[in-house]
Amino acid sequence: MYRIGIVDDVPADRGDIQVTILDTCKDKNAVQFKEYELLNRKKDPILNEIIDDVTEGDIQALIVDFRLDTTADVIEGWEIVRFVHDEAPEFPMVVLTHAPMEGKESPYTDADKVYAKKSFLKSSSPESQSMVENIFLNIDRYVENRKNLEMSLEAELRKLDQHSTDEETLRHIMELETRLSGYKKMNQTVFDTRFDFGGLKSVLEDLKKYEEMLGDG
Repeated sequence: MYRIGIVDDVPADRGDIQVTILDTCKDKNAVQFKEYELLNRKKDPILNEIIDDVTEGDIQALIVDFRLDTTADVIEGWEIVRFVHDEAPEFPMVVLTHAPMEGKESPYTDADKVYAKKSFLKSSSPESQSMVENIFLNIDRYVENRKNLEMSLEAELRKLDQHSTDEETLRHIMELETRLSGYKKMNQTVFDTRFDFGGLKSVLEDLKKYEEMLGDG
C-alpha cells in the first residue's frame, strides 16, 4: 500500500489529482492519499508535518502545486520542495504548475519532475498516464532502496552487538546511515542512540594508533 501526499490550495484540484492517479493505477486499493491542509496555517507546522510523514514512512511520494497562497504566512510550492529535498533528497516529489517553464527553471526542482498541471489532469491522455506511471516507478525505487538500507543497517547493528569494537562494522554503519539520510530525516542516527559516539571515536583512534605501532614494528 502506497500513500501519496498532496499539497494544493485548491480542493477541487486535490480531488482531480487523486482521480487522475486512480484512473491510471491498475490496483486502486494499492494507493491512498493524504491532503495537507494549508488554510490559516503557518509555514513551519506544514513543513514539519510533511517531513515527519516522510521520516515515519507515512507517505511515499509528494505532489506539490508550484504556487500556493492561502497560508497565514504565504508559502510557495518550491519552498516545500526545497525543504524536503534538503532533508531527504531521494524522496520522490512531483511539481505541478500552470507555467511549466517557470517550474523547470527553478533551482529547487528537477526539470524532469515538473509537470504541466493541465496535461497531468487529463487522465485519458497517454501523456498523463506516462506521468502517473513515472510517479509509481519512482515510488517503487525509493521504497525498495530505503528498505534495503534499513535492513542492512539492522544487520550491521546486530553484528556490532557481538563485536563492539569491530572497526570495519563501525565504518559500514556510518556509511549506511549517511546513505539512509537521503531517504528520510535522521535527527539522531541509530548509531548515536545506541552507542556512545565519543567513546567509539576514542576506540577507533586507539585502534589506528595500535595499527601504526604494529606497522612501525
